[in-house]
Amino acid sequence: MSLRVFADSWSKTTGVMLLLILGGLLFRVVLGLTIGLGVDESYAVAVSRIWTLSYFDHPPLHFWLIGLAGKIFGTDYGILLRLPFILLFAATTWLMYRLGAVLFGNWAGVYAALIMNLSAVFSLSTGGWILPDGPLMFFMLACVLVLVQLLFDPTQERSLFWWLAAGVLLGLGLLSKYHAVFIAFGAFLFIITSRTHRPLLLTAGPYLALGIGLLIFSPVLIWNWQHDWASFAFQGSRGLAKGWYPGRMMGNIAGQAAWVLPWIWLPLVGSWITSGLGGPGSTPEQSKRWFLSCLAAGPILIFTFLTLCGAEGLFHWQAPGYLFLFPLLGRVVANRLACHNRKTAVWLRLSALVFILLIAVLASHTATGWLKTMNPSLFPQGDPSMEAYDWREVRPAFAAKGFLTQEHQAELFVIAPHWIDAGKIDYALSGKLPVVCLSDEPHHFAFIRPIGSMLGKDAVIIGRPAVTERVLQQYGPYFQSISPLGSVAINRQGREELRLNWYYARNLMYGYPMPYGH
Repeated sequence: MSLRVFADSWSKTTGVMLLLILGGLLFRVVLGLTIGLGVDESYAVAVSRIWTLSYFDHPPLHFWLIGLAGKIFGTDYGILLRLPFILLFAATTWLMYRLGAVLFGNWAGVYAALIMNLSAVFSLSTGGWILPDGPLMFFMLACVLVLVQLLFDPTQERSLFWWLAAGVLLGLGLLSKYHAVFIAFGAFLFIITSRTHRPLLLTAGPYLALGIGLLIFSPVLIWNWQHDWASFAFQGSRGLAKGWYPGRMMGNIAGQAAWVLPWIWLPLVGSWITSGLGGPGSTPEQSKRWFLSCLAAGPILIFTFLTLCGAEGLFHWQAPGYLFLFPLLGRVVANRLACHNRKTAVWLRLSALVFILLIAVLASHTATGWLKTMNPSLFPQGDPSMEAYDWREVRPAFAAKGFLTQEHQAELFVIAPHWIDAGKIDYALSGKLPVVCLSDEPHHFAFIRPIGSMLGKDAVIIGRPAVTERVLQQYGPYFQSISPLGSVAINRQGREELRLNWYYARNLMYGYPMPYGH
């Protein structure tokens, strides 16, 4: 390729990428203004109000980001707390472009980034929600870009600087989510299976990177050591084998396809299979394809196989593996479009169109509930979109009872019988009152406010009917008295969607037994 042709290609692809990134930023800001915080987001905001070295559910980085954003902006307004994650995904989109471009050419990078932005699990939850996946994907891609320099640039393979950089990025990935360990797993799998790269295991670089990564990860190790390895025990218990469940595995695979979007999932998996069947390969290009295949293998195969054994399996757990299939699919799309393949062009346009329509329907329904208005029978088990709807009526209800006065703030706390309700209520109250979760599964609420510190105080107990039906039996022995306050209706567009029961409990006399925590 001549210098002029390269410059023209660089200019065109850079312009396309800037448009994609700016368009993505605008799309996610509008979406973030349209829908409320999901249950995991509300929970993350709630527990991030009190800084800790690490957290029960995940490593600390995204919790720290939320806390920092709250202090910078002086508010917990949803879009402002989501902004760091939206910006991170803009950077992730650029890194995806660079990874595809470095491995397979500029247009392969463009299509890899574009297709990633047309996949629901990446464009929505990773791209704009307050979740650990945003920082995770950013640092995983950044780390792999450095590894590409080390593995495929002969002048850099022994550079301790690049190995140090890889270790720092691996550590930051581990501080985001435990899934980052699959970078080390995938890189080792590639090196051990590639005759050309196997001698790297006899050099200091990989071990330096691992050491630096573990050092940066050390806050998680220290916190777990101080709290009986609570986070590791919780996450490990979700992968325990319970039997043989082929149906559950097939359902999990279907869920993965739905989250990625089926018309993208199928060609992603197809590109992975064709690349993987080629093995380590004798050509530089096949070696790169094998590298990406190794990176994808860990999360996809392990978490899918665990569901066969009856373990819990959420559909997005495999997403860090699918992340590294986008450059493979980008390469295929770029090659086909260069040959003017009409089917590929139509598929790409339809993928964009259907994605836009799908998001428009889901976002508008989440904000207004119009699908339920048109056909209530669509949601016989309840409307899942309410998970992303803020409980705005909670704070006015507390204010009307006088619970938010300075006098009450000093002597009153809030009890939620479920961690999801606790997160929603804490976010609705903007931290005006301390919220605790007294249950068998309090998650990180068990570690931030010792129930013993609430002795002698009154409490407001509030939650959905399903989790408050046994309030008197559950909490009665610990308080002097408990009186019902009625209910709080949560409305969407003037229509009642759910109702919260609440109670006033006087004088906490004894500490409530918690399964873990303080």
